[in-house]
Amino acid sequence: MATFQILGSVIDSKTSGQVSGLRVEAWDKDLIINDLVGSAVTDERGNFHIEFDESYFQELFADRQPDLFFRIFRDNQLLKSTEDSVLWQVAPGQTQVLIEIELYNQENLYNKFLQAAAGGVEDHPVLLYYGIQKSPYQEQIRDYPSRLKQKPDGKTVVSTPQADARFSDYPALGQVPEIDEQGLEFLHEEIKEACVCISSFTEGGIKTKWLGRNALSNQEFWSGSKIIPPLYMACQINAKSAAININNCNIRGADEAGTQRDIPVIDLVREVVSYAESIATSNSLAAMFKRFAPQIELENWLKSITGNHSLIFRGRYGEKPFIEQPELVDRTTQQTILTADPQPPEWGNNTISAYDLNRLISMLGWHNSLPDTSRLPNAQWHNLEAIITALGSDPARLVDLAIAELGLQNAIDSMVIISKLGNGATQFRNRTEAVYIALVQFVKLNLQDASQPAQQIAISMALRGAKVLEPRDLDQEVVELDAGMAAEVTEIVRRAVMKEWK
Repeated sequence: MATFQILGSVIDSKTSGQVSGLRVEAWDKDLIINDLVGSAVTDERGNFHIEFDESYFQELFADRQPDLFFRIFRDNQLLKSTEDSVLWQVAPGQTQVLIEIELYNQENLYNKFLQAAAGGVEDHPVLLYYGIQKSPYQEQIRDYPSRLKQKPDGKTVVSTPQADARFSDYPALGQVPEIDEQGLEFLHEEIKEACVCISSFTEGGIKTKWLGRNALSNQEFWSGSKIIPPLYMACQINAKSAAININNCNIRGADEAGTQRDIPVIDLVREVVSYAESIATSNSLAAMFKRFAPQIELENWLKSITGNHSLIFRGRYGEKPFIEQPELVDRTTQQTILTADPQPPEWGNNTISAYDLNRLISMLGWHNSLPDTSRLPNAQWHNLEAIITALGSDPARLVDLAIAELGLQNAIDSMVIISKLGNGATQFRNRTEAVYIALVQFVKLNLQDASQPAQQIAISMALRGAKVLEPRDLDQEVVELDAGMAAEVTEIVRRAVMKEWK
């Protein structure tokens, strides 16, 4: 008796992601009555296996080669039937089937994130502070620097999207790229400022396309701007000597209690990002890193990098520096590399743009693909590597959540996520705000056709969202904005995967 094996996969046509937990029924289409010949539930990779023999279908008309269609259910809800595209005269043996359904829906996704964000409070959004401990990529952080050096070979891995006339060379230092201010119209109106950089790697380096929404509007980006002082410090260190390794350096000095401290620099950078507070608060450490130069000098350095000459960067994150007069010392030589500005700082505001932050995190991550005229001045890769791994520990796991919701977990290789969160309730603007800055790079495998090359996707982003309810309810504003930020990051990742950019 002939046996039939259906080896199938179900993917979401809007995300290319695998869909698990669906019941797939195989039916033999006949003139009088359709016969159910088998069913199965899709596994975590969206695959199913249905096996049956001739005894499953009616003997009328001596039917021996079934004409198959499929019905796909979630619980008892019919999601799709392929009865209008029957597989005619299916032969015994194995038959490969790919079924595409359309499940992705932004409103449903937001509602799902809204449930996940429940319990968030004013200073602690649930999703924004999800935690690196829950990340499936936690053990891969040490590999981020080496992965960022990998380039697609054009055969087994291709850069996606491929650069066209809308792409241009990565801008030189001090040059503001052309930013398409209509390119992010798909984002929810609660995203007030945003900048996304889409990269495409070529034999000659890297091409980029910049999309924005008020991308050059200078605003408060909360703790998102804490990535700036460590990058400036790395440039200062290597301006002294290219050989100095930040991993061999400590910061020394008296803390606010008068206790002498001597702590590895990279541990302090990691504390700024992780909010672990095992040494000090993130705010006080970030303020300390700004003490290695007069505020105006740091501000002018930032302007010279991004070309945004109207920014202001003189704030201290609301707390006194952990060490007011820090010294940066090379442990291997005991040489003092950097000292604090001897003059008391004149603290002011931090008002910068989404573009500025996107520019810096993209310069960090894609350093090895940039020409010298576009690189962070003097910075050596061995020091940038340390900052990259620190930024891998950011509690905000919005890209993790996006990959899971898009069903792409098993299709992703060589993941890199470096990011920095920010959030707060502002009395000046009378609303709740959240910030997310990230660089994301990964290889998407073609699980349906292994003969096709994998795709390397690389984007960077900076978003600031805002929410106000009337009457004010700060905790509920946090919950709704938290869900909204997660949903919009998911949509950005989805568009990167599906190449749905304008």
